[in-house]
Amino acid sequence: MFLVLTMMTSCVSFDRANILPGQAVPGLGFSFEVPTQNNWTAVEYGSGNKIHLFQLNDQDSYSISVSLNRGPRKGMYQNAETHLKALKFSQSIEPIPAGFVLHSHQEWVEPLYGKLCVRYTSKAEDWRGRNKEGPALVDLVGLSCDHPEIPNVIIKTEISRRYEVNADYVDLTLYADALFASFQYSEL
Repeated sequence: MFLVLTMMTSCVSFDRANILPGQAVPGLGFSFEVPTQNNWTAVEYGSGNKIHLFQLNDQDSYSISVSLNRGPRKGMYQNAETHLKALKFSQSIEPIPAGFVLHSHQEWVEPLYGKLCVRYTSKAEDWRGRNKEGPALVDLVGLSCDHPEIPNVIIKTEISRRYEVNADYVDLTLYADALFASFQYSEL
């Protein structure tokens, strides 16, 4: 019964097909506001522990993915450097799909958003499923932090931009910073 009530209260009703810029998006134990000047659409997965938002435009598209996951089996990371090391290891064993070319990837400790936060960025080109000549370019900024209200839980947030080679430059870090700073946390 408690779990059902928790899920009902955490999924406050909102128009998932028309999320306005600056509007709060409720999740399971968290909420955040969407950046950019255009509207977003949201999809929830599983029991609400993962939310995926997307925004399709003429020359680019944006995506936000937020997931709430259990931390390491033997308790939470002792410090941010241990979290960084674990993140680097998990990304090193993750296979890169055929047709996806990773140009750069960096990770570092990011104390601005919490004591156990790790931030990462990547730039890539994606040749998969293209009906246009050349690749789509993909920029990504992510943040992995411990949940301040729920023990042994990690929140992973990623914002990415997929765009054509000739699209205007957009500094994705501005949107990422606005997104990361907007997070509000609650207990389950």
